[in-house]
Parts: sequence; C-alpha cells; structure tokens
Amino acid sequence: MKKISPKILLPITIILLITIFVVILNILNSDKINFGTKIAGISVGGLSKQQALNKLNSEIIQFSNKDFNLIYKNYLWTVNLKNLGAEINAPKTINNIYRYGHQSRNIINNVFWQIKSFLGYNFSPSYDIDEEKLEIFLKENLSSIHQPAKNSLLVYDKKTENFIITPSNPGIIINKKDLKQKIEKILKNLKIQNIELFLIEDYPTIIESQAKKLIPKAKDLLAKTPISIIINDKEIEKIDQDAMLNLMDPIPDLNDEKIKNHLTILAPLIAQEPIDAQLTVVNNKVTNFALSQNGLRLEIENNIDTLKNGILNNQKKITLKTIATKPKISTENIDNLGITAFLAKGVSNFSGSSVDRITNIKIGAARFNGVLLKPNEEFSFNNLLGEVGPEQGYKPGLVIKENKTTPEYGGGLCQVSTTAFRAAIYSGMEITQRYPHAFPVKYYNPQGFDATIYPPSPDLKFINNTSGHILIQTKIIGKELVFEFYGTNDGRKVEIIGPEQYDINLDGSMKAKLTQKVYDKNGNIIIDKTFYSNYKSPNLFPEEIVNPLQ
Repeated sequence: MKKISPKILLPITIILLITIFVVILNILNSDKINFGTKIAGISVGGLSKQQALNKLNSEIIQFSNKDFNLIYKNYLWTVNLKNLGAEINAPKTINNIYRYGHQSRNIINNVFWQIKSFLGYNFSPSYDIDEEKLEIFLKENLSSIHQPAKNSLLVYDKKTENFIITPSNPGIIINKKDLKQKIEKILKNLKIQNIELFLIEDYPTIIESQAKKLIPKAKDLLAKTPISIIINDKEIEKIDQDAMLNLMDPIPDLNDEKIKNHLTILAPLIAQEPIDAQLTVVNNKVTNFALSQNGLRLEIENNIDTLKNGILNNQKKITLKTIATKPKISTENIDNLGITAFLAKGVSNFSGSSVDRITNIKIGAARFNGVLLKPNEEFSFNNLLGEVGPEQGYKPGLVIKENKTTPEYGGGLCQVSTTAFRAAIYSGMEITQRYPHAFPVKYYNPQGFDATIYPPSPDLKFINNTSGHILIQTKIIGKELVFEFYGTNDGRKVEIIGPEQYDINLDGSMKAKLTQKVYDKNGNIIIDKTFYSNYKSPNLFPEEIVNPLQ
C-alpha cells in the first residue's frame, strides 16, 4: 500500500480544515448577524436581528440627542442631528447587514461575507437626511448668514387686474453640499463633532426678463375660470380667479401641494358619515326600518392630478373621485331593539351665531344622529364626539389656556351638549355628570338648563335607565337644534321644575336651579335631583375669547 505524499496531504488537510471551519461558522451564524460584524464600532455579531436592533437603537437614542456646534467665524449655533433632519435608520441597517452571509441563492458570497465578518468588518449605518427640514432649519435659525437668492415673481394686482413683477436679488447661503458631507461623516462613524460652515453665492433662477415671459401663462390660467367642481353629479363649488391664484405657484404653475391643501379643506364639506340602519317613526311610533346608507369621503391624493389635469385641459366641469364608506349597522342585521315610541326632545336656539359656529354645531350634531344606547349603558358626550380638529371640518376659535390666548377648534359644541342634556332631562334619563357654564351664555336661555363640555373633561353623561335601547336623532330646523329620543315607553312620568334664576346681579352674575323628578308607572319616584348653576359675570370673560366649545 502506497503512502500519500506529504505534498498532497498538506493541501488536503488545509482544504478539510477550511471546510470544517466554514461549516461550523455557517452553523453559528444561522439566524444571527455574522460573528465579528460591527456597525460604526458597535459589535452586533452573533446577535439575532431583534437583539441587534435593540442594541443599535439604544446607541442611536443617546447619539441623536447629543449636541454639537455649527461654526462660522465668530458665530456659533448649538444643534443636534434631529434639528438638521438627520437620523439613523436602524431597521434598514440591520436588514442590510443581515443579508450579507444569508443569501440562500449565493452560497459562495455567503461564505465570503461570513469569513470577512469573522475577521472583523465594520459597516456604516443606513441613514436619511431630510433636505427640506434641513433647509427650513437653516432659514429659520441661521438667517443671519443663510440668505437665499430671491427669484423674480409674479404678483397679481386686483385693482389693475395685471401681474406685477417683483425684483430678483442674489444671496449668500451655507454650502449645503459641504454641510451634508460633514453630517454624513458623523452619521457613518456615530461620532459627534463640531461642523465648520462655509458660505457660497446663490443666484436667482428667475430674473425679471424671464418672469415677464411668464405673464401670458399666468393670464391663461386665470382665464380658465370659472370652473365647476362636480361630485355625484352635483356642483359643490366654483373655482374663481381668487381660488385659482391660491392654487398657483408664483412661477406661475399649478402647485400640487396647494391643490392638496384645497382638497383637504374641501373634504369635510363633502364628507357624509354613513348612516346606520334606523327606525322610521310615524306619529311618535316606529312602523318600519329605514335603509342604511353609505357615507361619502373625498379622495385627496388621487384627486390632485384629476383637478390639475382638468384645469390644464380647459375643462369647465371637473368631477372628483369619492369613496363610499360602509355603515356599522346595516339594514340586514338590525332588529327593533325595543325602540317603539317617541320619548322626548330637547331644543335650543342658536340665532346670532357666526358662520363658523354654525358649521361646528352642524358637524357636532351629526356625530350623535343615529346613536344607539343599550339598556343601562352610560352615554358620554366626549367619547361619542371623538376628535375635534380641522380634519373633522371644525373651525377655530380662541381660548384662554395657561394665561395665553390659543386658537382651538370646535366653538359651538356646547350648543350640542346643552340640547342633548335637555332631551335627556325630559326623557327621564339618569344624569350622572353635568357642569354649567362659567357665565350666562345667550344661546342657552333660559339660564340653568345648559351643559358645558371640553374633552376630556368636563363631560355630559347619563344612563339609559329604560328596559330597551334608546335611539338618538338630531336635526336642525331653521336656527333651532333638536335632539329626539326614541325607545321603550315604560309608563314613566317626568316633572321638570324650573329652571329658576335667583341672586341676579347688575353685572350679569346669577344663580339658577333645575329640578328633575321621574316617577315610574306606579307613581313611585325614582329620580329626584336638582341641578345648581352658579354663573359669574360675563364681564370677566373677553367677548372674543371664551371657552372654545361654547
């Protein structure tokens, strides 16, 4: 038997050892970041993806909050990476480095990266720099040295019905290319250091002679008006010259962001909440079910191009796209729930209200139309009302908050809560929470029969103390808001005493009380409660700055 030559044995042994090493390394690296891997000096080798992500996130939180300085000559600004719109993308970083050595279709590449990582490979983290946020920060905080050039623009003069050309001006700005490179160096190495700024000249992209050539285009856009906006075969608005100017850039051209803002403002006026299946009441009795109805919602993103292209293509009527929204309770899955009779209604008058206040009342009242309360369920006005903001279509008003005047949304919603309170009182509901206003409000005469709310507190709450469901329906008739309660007539009798005003002073301050007495069908009293109101002088509250929900 021949012996194996040492010259042959040595290479075979080396190959065998390498193979064993690769197999063992592959097993160790299974479902883990390759052993030896580092991210900007942070060791993550041998960790699972989640463990590596947790470790990197922990480092990033400390790193991102560290302050450093932007320096230019004798100027110094203290900042952190968040100010400059820069951040490490930890999930993307971990996913990227995990792929090295774990690609199922490329075994050779896997082996290469597992060995390379084992020998100690340092990856740079993935990062993002929001250039828009960076530019905003520079303009707002470094305006003493960052002064971009001003383009020559077209401004429409309504008096002369002509476009005026504004002058262009050169500027001096921070060299953002150099600044970005220095920010990237910090992000790649996860090492905070001060950044020295350099300035460069900035030149306008549109000068007076170029702006003058754009006047015909601007006039052409204005000449396209008026344009009818159609939804479901109905005209919901006309785009006139003023509206067109609001959609235009000063360049001029139609601006996508301005079109989006216009649609966002338009959306709440179009939106229709889906109507759950309800009961048809005739002569104060339920006779049959009403069909449920889909709601309506305006698409925003998909209508940007629709509106833009329609204008550019000289369409005098532009139909916008909508989405149907399904009701929670359809006609097919509802029963009568014990709703067989009209119980009571509450009424309040909002004559003299501003357009914005009326808008808020209409939107707020719509939230309660069709609400069903189970037996023994507690009604919470604030919970059912939901969010109060511009997204829901509410208009703003001023409120005194922390000794400062602050704009908030929803002025007039107390008209809704007051009317709901009156309906609950007259129908014999058990009131569990009610607060009067701080001062007498003209919309809630007679004084003492109001209920103020302000999410999350104060709230208006009452319990459905009947054996069946309560159906709430709201409607607006002229300048009156009406809440109607339908449910089971259990023979109760409701007696209301007041409201009675007393201790009335010349400055408008007063007190009031309202008593609710509820008797069961056998004449036994089940509720005997008096609601007291202590109103301060209206003179203590500036007329234009009051509780925004009043």
